[in-house]
Amino acid sequence: MSDVASGQSSGTEVALDRLDWPVRGLSPRARRVVFAYAEAMYADEDEKGAIVPASPAICERATAWLDHSVGRASSDLRRGFAVLTWLLEMMPLFVIGAFSRMSRLPIARRVGYLEALEQSQFGFFALLLVAFKVPTSVAVFEEGEELASTGFDRPSTTARRRLPVAPERAP
Repeated sequence: MSDVASGQSSGTEVALDRLDWPVRGLSPRARRVVFAYAEAMYADEDEKGAIVPASPAICERATAWLDHSVGRASSDLRRGFAVLTWLLEMMPLFVIGAFSRMSRLPIARRVGYLEALEQSQFGFFALLLVAFKVPTSVAVFEEGEELASTGFDRPSTTARRRLPVAPERAP
């Protein structure tokens, strides 16, 4: 995969499945938009109530998973996501009146932008948010601390469950 924030290849180009090819479906520009989206979508608050962006590992996992999924899809879907990422990047002017691209907004304004998309009266704006929210949430909440926050008791969704063994009774 690559480090989206710096645009550098991390040298770990591995397929998710040994029979699968590591393919890319998003351009570097689209990957930066998805990374910025993930920073805001999975942001948290600190003790003082200030918004803290999501960790780079979470953002990278969401971006890489969406990139790989779109890469294995049809060319029409790849072109569609190219348009959707462009719209997500350019819509702050029309949604919150900010003369800036979404990826250049401060994290608090980005979170506000995504909230405004979600609560918009225009169904297209909410649909634009859902197009990214559903596939990236799958990747974010499949492992690590995020999975544990959902109440799942194993380290990943593919880990085997360990059941407690009752002590043997003495005859």
